[in-house]
Amino acid sequence: MTRKWILGAVALTVTLVVALATQLSFSTAPDFVSGAQGRLESYLSYSYGPLHCSSTKDKEQAWTINCAANNGKNNFVYIVHDAQDEPYGFFLTAVNDAARETSGVDLLSYLDIRANG
Repeated sequence: MTRKWILGAVALTVTLVVALATQLSFSTAPDFVSGAQGRLESYLSYSYGPLHCSSTKDKEQAWTINCAANNGKNNFVYIVHDAQDEPYGFFLTAVNDAARETSGVDLLSYLDIRANG
């Protein structure tokens, strides 16, 4: 009985280590991107209701954050830039009209959101 417990504990430990390593290998977004994504998701949800944000790296090596409202009414697209001199370590460029309109709204006014174009 004791041997089964030991083998089970070893198997569980190995499984957890493999799962953690896999998760870390897929979490390739830099800190400034994950920080921007977290703030956007929180601040946009406060003003526009529940939504989900995801980040992707495009062909030009820029990071894009897309936030889609759960009700399907709004979709906000930003490019996030690394900026150590900014208060949060990043600034955003609004890509679409919905994102441009968020500059200065409620908590979003604390973020540096610049217009594209």
